[in-house]
Amino acid sequence: MGTLIGGDNRLHPRFGFDGTAMLLFDDQDRGRTLAITNYRNISQGGACVLSPDVKGFALGDRMFLMPERYRRKREAVVVMATSGHLHLEIPRSQALSEFEVAEILEQIDRTSHIASHID
Repeated sequence: MGTLIGGDNRLHPRFGFDGTAMLLFDDQDRGRTLAITNYRNISQGGACVLSPDVKGFALGDRMFLMPERYRRKREAVVVMATSGHLHLEIPRSQALSEFEVAEILEQIDRTSHIASHID
């Protein structure tokens, strides 16, 4: 396995949680837009989500992120846009609590555990 440095650690499969999230943003053509997507990982201060097909995003674009289970809108800013993924940063004032992150991960772990027994 290759060595991962800095932000590239987020792309390591160990950090892949695969939950759902809603993104709310303003699109020039469509106006206020709600996109449902999946996130690859999530933490108190940000998330890596699959890029929705409805808009091309750039660094600095602002939106609201609503991860599954906690649909409270949190402002997020695109800090990195790669092929198929957006890396979002949440301001400290709106960060998810440790409890919220733990509950999100517990729900995902429970779901993947059930799915592994179905296969």
